[in-house]
Parts: sequence; structure tokens; C-alpha cells
Amino acid sequence: MRKLYLLLLLALSACTGSQEPPLPALVAAAGGDEVRFYRALDLQQGAASPVSTWTTPELLDLAYQNASRRLFLLFSDRVEAYDASGFTEASVPKGTPSVQNLPADVDCTGGYLRLGQHTLLLHCPDAARAFLWRLDGSGSLEKADLTGLDPASRLALLPQGSLDLLAYLTRSVLGYRPAQDPQGTPSLEKPLGTTLDENPFDLRADATKERLLGLGKLNLEARLYSLQGEALASQKVLGDFFGTPRLALDPVAGLAVYGQGFQVLEPKASPVLEAYTNFAAGTIGQDGYVYLASGSFLYVYDLVPSPPQRVAISSLGFAPKALAFLPVE
Repeated sequence: MRKLYLLLLLALSACTGSQEPPLPALVAAAGGDEVRFYRALDLQQGAASPVSTWTTPELLDLAYQNASRRLFLLFSDRVEAYDASGFTEASVPKGTPSVQNLPADVDCTGGYLRLGQHTLLLHCPDAARAFLWRLDGSGSLEKADLTGLDPASRLALLPQGSLDLLAYLTRSVLGYRPAQDPQGTPSLEKPLGTTLDENPFDLRADATKERLLGLGKLNLEARLYSLQGEALASQKVLGDFFGTPRLALDPVAGLAVYGQGFQVLEPKASPVLEAYTNFAAGTIGQDGYVYLASGSFLYVYDLVPSPPQRVAISSLGFAPKALAFLPVE
């Protein structure tokens, strides 16, 4: 019995949530041609005074990789990488970024970023192009080979061994393959069983569990598709929904789907929460909280209780379209 109790304590300490001490961290909120950085602890307490604000005209997306301590910003014509090793809860120096320009004939409007283990993926669906950039900044952008893929596919990077494989979700299949060698190995492709009603919504790779998680619409329902090993599973999520649902994932803290309302799927499944609220951006932090933006409001939920408990709502004064969680020193 004592051993079981100790194991439970260790499991609870893996994510902060309602635990102490809180994890020092920032939440970056991008929208309206700027990025604002907030102390995560402030947001959990309903306060929304930014630590710093960066002017970023026409910013499309942002992503943070903790291992390399780099913050990536995507624009229609370039990607910028910032050294975040000097970020603290009180200071967010912008510094001089490393910049990689996209080819002159590529407009990445509508594009997004996905992180792998060693590589950053830039997907520009309207241009039917995707690019790879090593996270250490040691090289230039390289073209990902999208041969045979519908331009409307959702893409991600699935770490496997030393490789970052190109993962894809189309209206009919979910799979992965080498990013620059479509006929190479390792590769796997699984039919969804039926064709989605429209183009897929989102795709995330969970390196910890070596699985792919994709969202699509089937028979007027939002469905989550999960590919792990050779097994493909699906489930209905969000109940009745409108808009474009997305996934928020932290491999340790949890998994949620948001759009018209949100639903926590891991660590323990919840009912649909805030069912009449439309969320445009979301992220799950390593601290065990989910942060969700609806218009100019930022909702914070603690994932430790079941169902998750709302701890705060803040008015940000602008409408974020992307969020990122940044642990700091």
C-alpha cells in the first residue's frame, strides 16, 4: 500500500496543475500583428498584464521548442528563430533573430508550423509547398516532398529514432513517410475507412507515445483519428460542433480538442465544456493547465481535477490566433 501511495505522488508531481510550487513559465499570445508574453501564473490568477509585447506585422503562427530554447515565428515570406534562453518571467528580450526567407514564388499565407525532434516544418498549403529547417539553425530551408499528397492535407513531423518523418492526414488516409523520399522507409499508411466530409482540420504527432492524432469531419461529426503502431482508431469528439476544431497537446500533461467548446481527452476524458464558446487558439502547458483564447478572452483550466476546473478568465484587449507555452528559468 505504501508503495502504491508513493507511485501516486510521483505521478501527480509530473505536472503542476493545482500542485505547488508553480512552474515558472510564459504564455505567448499572437494576434493583431503582435505577440504578447504573459506570466502563466498571472493568467491562472485572472491577471493579464503582459511582460513584453513584440510588434510582428502579418504574423501567421508561432511555435516553441524547449530542448533548443528557440521561439519560431512564421510570416508569409519567411520564418524567424529567436533565442529564448534569456527569457524570464520578468523579461523577454527580443534580440536579433535568425531568418530564413521563403522562395520568392511562395506565399505562405494560411500556413502553419509543426515541430519535430530535430526539424521545424513550415507548411504553406495554399502554395502546395512545405519546407524543413533544422532546429539548431545549422542549414537553410529544404523542400519537403509532397508528391502524391492532396494540397489540403494536414502535415506534421513524427519523430522516430533519429528521423523526423513527414506525417499526413488526407480526406481518406492517415500515415507517414520520409520527408524527402516519398517511396522510402519507414513508412505506413492507413485508410480511414471512409472519406471525410471535407478537408481535415488538424494533425499532431505525439513522439512520447509514437502516435499520430488527426481531426476530421465525418457524417457531420468531429472525429479524432489515432494511429499508434499498426492500429488506427477513431472516436467522436466535441458532440455537435461548428467551425474548425483543433488539437492542443502536451505529451505529459494532456490532450484536448477545442473549437465550439472544448473537451479534455487525456489524462482523463471529460464532457464537452464551455459548449457555447468558440475558441480560436489553445495550448496545454507543462504546468498542467490548458489555455484557450476566445475573442479577447483567455480561459485557464486546471487539468488535475476531473472534470477540469476553470480557474480564471482574463480580458487581453486583443484577439489571439495562436498560443505557445514557454517554460523559463
